[in-house]
Amino acid sequence: MALDLLVVLIYAAGMLVLGYYGMRKAKTHEDYLVAGRNLGPTLYMGTMAATVLGGASTVGTVRLGYVHGISGFWLCAALGLGIIALNLLLAKPLLKLRIFTVTQVLEKRYNPMARQASAVIMLAYALMIGVTSILAIGTVLQVLFGLPFWISVLLGGGVVVIYSAIGGMWSLTLTDIVQFVIKTVGLMFILLPICLYRVGGWDELVAKLPAASFSFTTIGWDTIVTYFMI
Repeated sequence: MALDLLVVLIYAAGMLVLGYYGMRKAKTHEDYLVAGRNLGPTLYMGTMAATVLGGASTVGTVRLGYVHGISGFWLCAALGLGIIALNLLLAKPLLKLRIFTVTQVLEKRYNPMARQASAVIMLAYALMIGVTSILAIGTVLQVLFGLPFWISVLLGGGVVVIYSAIGGMWSLTLTDIVQFVIKTVGLMFILLPICLYRVGGWDELVAKLPAASFSFTTIGWDTIVTYFMI
């Protein structure tokens, strides 16, 4: 418990420090909203990955893996490929437009009504991302420390709100990159080996689970196609 608390406190403090550093870099309105349009491909892809592959996809994919086996990875696979395609095909054209939001693209292409309609859709999407991410934070803190769920949500969400508000896009980018590295290293190079060790190795895992758990299509082609479509 003490070690868990120490790790969480160090992590939260690190995020706040990065938020403060982002605040120092955000000198103008453009710096705050779009990081001065200075994000290169690496930073852009990293922050997109950390944003999209957040609590909803990581915690959610664990459930998919538990229910459907290895085919549960298609959710993250679709999101990851979408991020790569967005970075390669749309990042530079969007930078040239000198815009701040996606809704402005639709206004330029169509009319102000399109911007208003898309703003409602983006608001709903952002709300869903925010809610699922905060719920994931609250769930982790509740499980680790036995806190009431609402307190866990306030504590975890409070840290996110603070570093996001004080530094804008610069703070979000810096914290996203660090979070992406932590998640990648933690999941692939720490959690995965530990899980395999605890179960007795790969051969033991194969022996204990049904063959369907190791099929890439157990989740169903309709679900796989849906992930890529949305």
